[in-house]
Amino acid sequence: MEEGLTEVIAWVKDNWEQVQKELLEYVHKKYYRMKNKRVINDQKVIILIAITSDIGTALAKRYSNEGYTIVGTYRSTNQLNELTDIPNCHLFSCDIGDKRSISKFVKEYAELGLPWDTFISCPCDPLPIKAFFKCNFDEWSDSVHINAIEQLGVLHQLYPYRNQNQIANVVFFAGGGVNDAVINFSAYTISKIMLIKMCEFLDAENEDLNIFIVGPGWTKTKTHYLILENADRTDPKYHETLDFIKNEEGTSMDDIYGCIKWLSEQGKEVTSGRNFSLVNDKWKGNLSARLSSELKCDINMYKLRRCKNDFLTQIIAEVKSTEKANTKRGI
Repeated sequence: MEEGLTEVIAWVKDNWEQVQKELLEYVHKKYYRMKNKRVINDQKVIILIAITSDIGTALAKRYSNEGYTIVGTYRSTNQLNELTDIPNCHLFSCDIGDKRSISKFVKEYAELGLPWDTFISCPCDPLPIKAFFKCNFDEWSDSVHINAIEQLGVLHQLYPYRNQNQIANVVFFAGGGVNDAVINFSAYTISKIMLIKMCEFLDAENEDLNIFIVGPGWTKTKTHYLILENADRTDPKYHETLDFIKNEEGTSMDDIYGCIKWLSEQGKEVTSGRNFSLVNDKWKGNLSARLSSELKCDINMYKLRRCKNDFLTQIIAEVKSTEKANTKRGI
């Protein structure tokens, strides 16, 4: 008996991180979720993928203050302390890079019986920070999966569990590189561009989704410290990031929350399928109504488009006009 107990204690010591994780999941399943059961029609439900990210945690607190029921996923237990006091918050372990983990989360979420009204995806991994041909391609591919494909995969599996009595909101986050090339960040950047275009596709395919993507601008999060740890110190991006952390305030979490709320409230006709810049677009203040009106009138606004498609048409028209004028003058 004592020998068996000794073996159990030894195993627990060797696997303490796994034991902690499983104990935490048990507590949430058997106590916390039961404590927060409620009538599903009296509150809105928001799903936050990567709720332990800086933006995810900030949004969880603000939506909770507005009376929302929060459903959040986390990969690491290190930052859960900030979330345990949030009322009506259901937390699920989910590694966005593991398809089995995603399916497990979706199955457990479905058992809650809480149709979601808003889905916000917050995962962000800027690595690898290298030129494309200097990357390990498997690492490059994994980054694209985490920053785009698996986020779409989670949405794909959760789509049947949305609130089908109204248009549901879906929100992704964009990054730089839409209008230029961000050197050494191709995996991260192309992932964001994929999400931008997928918002347009999913908007066109689904009348029941208001889906958009927001570029928050420079925001002080763990991502920037990850860049400093991994970027070459001769890379201009390293120094740009370091200067930002030392000297700039960046976008506030209140503005990120406010922008998402405004875009959600404007509805599908105005915002769906588009890519918004929190810093540059006039979503607050005196020009917000003008922006909303302009978006309603222009289906191409804030979408990925090739420019100067009419370049040759203009040249040909100018040549024909010149030839016609010369003919009249007898030249």
